[in-house]
Parts: sequence; structure tokens; C-alpha cells
Amino acid sequence: MDYFDYKYVLALIATGMTVWAHIPYFMGTLKGTNKPHIFTWVIWTLLTFIAAAAQISGGAGAGALVTCATGFICLAITIVAFEKGEKRITKSDWVMFVFGLSAIPIWMMTSDPLLAVIIVTFIDVSAVVPTFRKSWYKPFEENTFMYGFNLPRHMCAIASLQTFSFVTALYPAALLLMNAVMYAMLKCRRMNIKKLLN
Repeated sequence: MDYFDYKYVLALIATGMTVWAHIPYFMGTLKGTNKPHIFTWVIWTLLTFIAAAAQISGGAGAGALVTCATGFICLAITIVAFEKGEKRITKSDWVMFVFGLSAIPIWMMTSDPLLAVIIVTFIDVSAVVPTFRKSWYKPFEENTFMYGFNLPRHMCAIASLQTFSFVTALYPAALLLMNAVMYAMLKCRRMNIKKLLN
């Protein structure tokens, strides 16, 4: 691999941004000001490590560095979330958690790349639903910096893909959209609550 290849440089930048984006989230969780939903982070951890392996085997090249780094960060947050995370688990959370987990083996067994991308996107959406629900009612218990900073990070990750196609780009594109929705929702909910309190 050419270490001066611009895609490799973009991958390193995106990896650094990955670490930087999650530091406030992780530290806030340790302090108890940020309360991640354990269901979301368990699925994200599993999903990200599997996605990293798929990217490596699929020829994503330097772009897989970002996914690998994200997997380890998700694992660290998951471990902390067992003690410091959201404690209120609803029936809908359980439903989305089971759907997400049950789809992972199907995703791993499918030989159709397009179907695999669709399934992994479904799993990711299922995983974020419990966090979205929790954050709608408790927007101050979810760190906004991570979601906002993830926007340029995922843009770099997409740009760093060695093989650019619907199959390799759809998943990071879905992550980009998901983070945009979460960031916008948190900002809007916080502003609305502040207006009601004033």
C-alpha cells in the first residue's frame, strides 16, 4: 500500500476523528452525565466488528481502518454502559434489540452483497431506535458532540474507500444519515425544553 496515497491519508484522518468524536461521549458516560442505551451499543459493537471483517475481505483497503477503530471504541462504551448507562428498558427496546440480533446471523450467512447491505442497514436502524426513544425524552443525557462530529468523519470514511460501490458505500452513508438525524433531534429537543423552562 502506498502510504502517501490520499485515500490512506483520509482513512488516518477519519480514524483520528473517530477517536476524537467519542472521547467526550466516553468521558461523559464515566462521569454519569451521558447515559448510553446498552442495547444500542451491544449491537453496534457486534455489527462494527463484523462490518470491519467484511470490508477487509471486500477490498475496502484503508477505509476499513475507520471501522476497526470504531469497533474498539463501541466495545469500550458498551462495557462502561453496563454500569453507567440507561437503566429504563421498554418493551419496544427489547423488540428492536431482538430484531437486530436475530438479523446478524442472516446477514453473515447471505452470499448476496446487496442483500447483506440492506440487512446491515436494518440492523443499524434497529439498534439506534432505543437510543432515539430514550434521547427524545432525555435529550440532555445524550452527548451531541459525538453525533455532530461523526458527520465529517463518515464523509472522510466514504471518501477513503478503495473500492467505491453501492455495496461498500451504503453502510457508511446510512451511518452518516443516522448521525445527522440524531444530532438534529437532540438539538431541537434541547431548545424546545429550554424554551418551556424559561
